[in-house]
Amino acid sequence: MVAPARKSQFKKTVFGNGLTLVSERHTNFRSLAIGVWVKAGTRHERPHEAGVSHFLEHMLFKGTETRSALQIAREVEQVGGEFNAFTTREYTCFHVLLLERDVQLGVEILSDILLNTVFDPEEMEKERKVILQEIAMVDEAPEEIAHDLFFELTYPRHGLGRPILGTEKSIRQMRRGDLMRYFRKRYRPEDLVISVAGDVSHDTLKRLMKPLTKSRWPGRSAGSQGEGSGLGFAPAPKLRQGAWWVERPTEQVHLVWGVEGPKYSARDRFAAFLLNVHLGGGMSSTLFQEIREKNGLAYTVYSSLSPYHDTGSLTIYAATGMSQVPLCVKLVEECVSTLSRNLLADADLKLIKDNLKGTILLSADSVESRMSSIALNEIFLGKYVPVEEACKLIDEVTPRDIRRVARALIGSGRKSLLALGPKPSKQVQVKLKTKRIAK
Repeated sequence: MVAPARKSQFKKTVFGNGLTLVSERHTNFRSLAIGVWVKAGTRHERPHEAGVSHFLEHMLFKGTETRSALQIAREVEQVGGEFNAFTTREYTCFHVLLLERDVQLGVEILSDILLNTVFDPEEMEKERKVILQEIAMVDEAPEEIAHDLFFELTYPRHGLGRPILGTEKSIRQMRRGDLMRYFRKRYRPEDLVISVAGDVSHDTLKRLMKPLTKSRWPGRSAGSQGEGSGLGFAPAPKLRQGAWWVERPTEQVHLVWGVEGPKYSARDRFAAFLLNVHLGGGMSSTLFQEIREKNGLAYTVYSSLSPYHDTGSLTIYAATGMSQVPLCVKLVEECVSTLSRNLLADADLKLIKDNLKGTILLSADSVESRMSSIALNEIFLGKYVPVEEACKLIDEVTPRDIRRVARALIGSGRKSLLALGPKPSKQVQVKLKTKRIAK
């Protein structure tokens, strides 16, 4: 049974210039979350633009025609608010958390950075150094490197395979003109979703959006988004099959095993989410119990489901000792294979359903989570999915649905493995049949 829903009201407006506003009103919250979601991420970049989406994320905090970077920070922080941003492979988000009384301030600042960012050359050079430090930090985090390399090797020469931060070379070579061109091409009203959750009316938000609803924005290009898909990026290829060993002077071997997963809008997406919870979604998951609790092979082991517009991936990560690598990989594949052969017991399915519904219901108590949820559903599904509907769809999943999804995941045989660690022993390399590469 789903807990009684908190009172909320969803509304959507698409303005004449293509800008989309979605809001979910929660009368019982004092806090308010506002997000600007840009349909531009790593996969929209051309090879010479690697990292430009993330670079832009940094630069939009660095001053407008009316506010310095310090003024932007002070105006938000002096009312107790938080302003942040993040970049993914398919979108970029700028979000602010405030009290509902400060909604006008939040909209004004977000509008200002969208319309009046100056891309100051001195600030750009400072941020170039900051981003190079970010890249250096990732280079010292083998778990992050392993995931980046897995995507690079399984989506070669494609935007999904490029690192979100870019590379040291691409960031050093990036010029102000590169940022400006990408900004004008991608940050257009028809490619933006403004998402708001909290105690504010949709009509109030519409009035506050007037600066953003002009028919044309300064300097923004119009017309075709290009690259064949109608979404501004090249269609995803099939996930590349292979097994690779990348040598790094680490204490452990960091493993990423993966297969192609469902896209965000797939009919079986909730079955896939449940399968992911069962495999590696917590301490009671199959992978955690088999690899850590029963065999003591790894301290960290988990699975991740990453859905995109036209594809997806299911990955499993574990870090283990050199001699334990073959057994660890064997147990990973056995856990997935078991799901494709056998039906989950009703009790096990109820457990993971309660887990996933509980996660969704807990996140419904956060305006930031609701703001994100309604934005992502708009971007990927083009519709609103209430919490109650999501829980209902979860309840409808059967053991046969889980087995069908598991069979689809491994049915093509296109599994991939990335191992990052010290030079492999001959015995390990023979068992895994990995290709050693330099990265």
